[in-house]
Formats: sequence, C-alpha cells, structure tokens
Amino acid sequence: MANKLDFLKQFDQLTALFPVQGNARAVIHNGLDFPTTRDEYWKYTRVTSLVESRYVRNVPNIDSIDAFRVPGLDAQYLVFVNGEYSERLSDTQLIQGVEVTSMRLAEGDRKQHMLEHLDRYVDSKTQAFHALNTSYFIDGSFITVEKNTVLSDPICILNISADKQQANNIRNLIVVGEMAKAEFINLHEGYDNAGSLTNAITELKVEQGGDASLYMIQNDGAESAHINTIQVAQEKDSQSKVVTITQTGKLVRNNLNFTVSGQGCESNMYGIYFTSDRQHVDNHTYVDHTTPNCNSNELYKGVMSDRSTGVFNGKIMVRREAQQTNAFQSNQNILLSDKATIYTKPELEIYADDVKCSHGCTIGQLDEEAMFYLQSRGLDKAAAAKLLVQAFAGDVTAKITNDALREKVEGFLHQKFEDQHA
Repeated sequence: MANKLDFLKQFDQLTALFPVQGNARAVIHNGLDFPTTRDEYWKYTRVTSLVESRYVRNVPNIDSIDAFRVPGLDAQYLVFVNGEYSERLSDTQLIQGVEVTSMRLAEGDRKQHMLEHLDRYVDSKTQAFHALNTSYFIDGSFITVEKNTVLSDPICILNISADKQQANNIRNLIVVGEMAKAEFINLHEGYDNAGSLTNAITELKVEQGGDASLYMIQNDGAESAHINTIQVAQEKDSQSKVVTITQTGKLVRNNLNFTVSGQGCESNMYGIYFTSDRQHVDNHTYVDHTTPNCNSNELYKGVMSDRSTGVFNGKIMVRREAQQTNAFQSNQNILLSDKATIYTKPELEIYADDVKCSHGCTIGQLDEEAMFYLQSRGLDKAAAAKLLVQAFAGDVTAKITNDALREKVEGFLHQKFEDQHA
C-alpha cells in the first residue's frame, strides 16, 4: 500500500512501552500491508480511506462522565480518554479479589504478570490492524479476577473518543482466574469526534472453571470508524459469553475469535446491528474447537434500512481431536429498505466425525401476516413494525443479564426505529 509508511509516521513519535510493541512495529513497517477487498475476509469492507487519512492528537477536557454512564448501572468505571487512562474520572476503590491496573502504571510482579499475557492471544504478525494496535497503544486496562472470586457487579471500561480526526489504539487485557466469575462492559463513546478512528483489541483469558461475560457497546458516532477485535482463550470447563451491540459508526468491523482448548467449555456469542443511512457494519466470527466435549452457540441479528450495508461471516472450526462437539450458528436479517444490502456467509469446517453442528442464515422483510394482524388490533403501521423489530431483537437482548444494560440496549433499538420513522 503506497501510503502505508506515511500513515504510520503519524504514530511513530509515540514511545514503545513494552517489548511486544517494538516487535510489532518491525512487522508492520517491513512488509505487512493493510487488507484490501482482494482479501477474502475483507472483500466487502474497504479500509483504504482509513489508512490514507490524516489524524491529530487531541487533548480534550472531559469534566465528567455522567453523560456516558449507563443509567441505573452499579459498576466500577475504568475511564480512558483518547486512549489514555484518567484516574480523575475513574472509580479507584479496591474490590476484593480483583486487580485493576492501567498498563502504563503497572509495576513489579503486576507488570510481569501482564507481560506474560500481553499479545499472546492475538495475531500481530499477519493481521495489520492487530499489529497497528500493538505497535502504538499508549495505555490500556489490565484486569485480573483472582481464583474463586465471584463479582456481584460488573466492571465497566469506558473508552471516550473525543474531538475530530482522533485516532485511538485501544487495548484491554482481562484474565479471569480458576472458578472465578465476572461481567465486563466495554463502552465506546464518541464526543464530537467526526472523522475519527478507533482500533481496539481485547484479549480475554478464562482459566479452568472460570465464567466471563463481556458486553461490547459501540457508540463512537455517526461519522467515525471502528475496527474491533476480541480474542477469547478458554481453558477446561470454562464458560464465556460475548454480546456485541453496534449503535453508531460509519464503518464498523468486528472480529470475534474464540480458541477453545480444554474439555467441557461453553462459548456463546451474540450480536445486534441496526444500520441506517450509508452505514457499513461487518461482523466476522471464528470459533476454533481444538478439544472434545465442548459447546458453542452463536446468534447475530441485523436490521438494515436506507442504503446501509451489513456483513456477517461466521466460521466454526472443529479439529480432528474435537469429538462430541456441539456447535450452532445462526445469522438472521431484516431489510427495511429495498436499497439496503446484507452479505452473509456462515461456515463450518469439520474434521471430526462425532459432532452436532449446524449453521444457517435468513434474509427477509417484516412478516406481512404479522403486520396485518397487529394493524387489525389497532396499531398503526409504524407501531406494528416497531413491535416486530423489538421482538426480532429480543432473542439477543435477553442474553444481557444485567437489567440496566439491557434497558439501555432496548432504549437504543426503540430510539433507532423512531428516528427512522420521524
């Protein structure tokens, strides 16, 4: 890519904090290019404009996070503004059995523990956006939930992208210990940030018998771009759940990857995307079953209107050793406009012979009989359509077990539909 080095020069003045960053910089400067539509897994998503853009380093003055909090949510907030940790805006109280650290501030044994896991689960050698993030993140969250700890309230990582033409490489590293249980919410919020780019990576390690839920809420703004990668690594008898809700973003690309490397694991992934205008949302998932007796469940639902575009590509890999795997995948879509587009490709690659696996996709419009029935009961056309859309999304919103967060997501769906019919 002709302009790659010019693009990277914008970040080269940033100091490398950790050895992995120097390694990644060598990789991305020496031959690793950003994907184009000639790459199979990026064929519907053009990122050329992102890596040809010029970004600035903004230093905003954020006085309060009240506008970004989830109403009614009891959680510890860890706040980053344009990629930098803000102790002033964060909740700094200690939680028994949990260590919450800014990567930049980690010291001693804590830093050593972080370095043992950092960049271990993502591929920064062949994936350019991973290498970009690893090379140039300036801070990040490092959260450890100790063995046998059960958290009653979630931990919320709030990433604020503020002011125009801002580029943020966001990094999270979460380790959930043996038999521990915890919920995490990652809020991405935009503040007057048209033309901005967020490139985020979350590495989530779930050790033996652990149980982790991660909710990703993307609300960077209508004129922003977001490239997001979540890598989940599971050990024996662990459970994990990732729910991705895309609210705004001119271009959004989500990469969700699970590596299941112990028997008795359960992996669950859910997503909702409700697109409008010329918005483009691309969801790619990959579940790698490497051991026997594991389950994975996947359900993504999309509602597309105007001239927006949705992409779903989900792949389940079942290795030869992964006998008695149960893996299910579904992508369902409703088109509210005849100019909206969805590209969907569920995939199974199975090398074991004693498995139960299925995949499928649906694309359609609102059910005419259901619309007629609701209108015959006194609802106008818009109200009937809104009720059907909310019911359609309900299979995913029901997976959000935190009441306050679920109400926030349901409120987004309600408001999105109202805006479409204003």
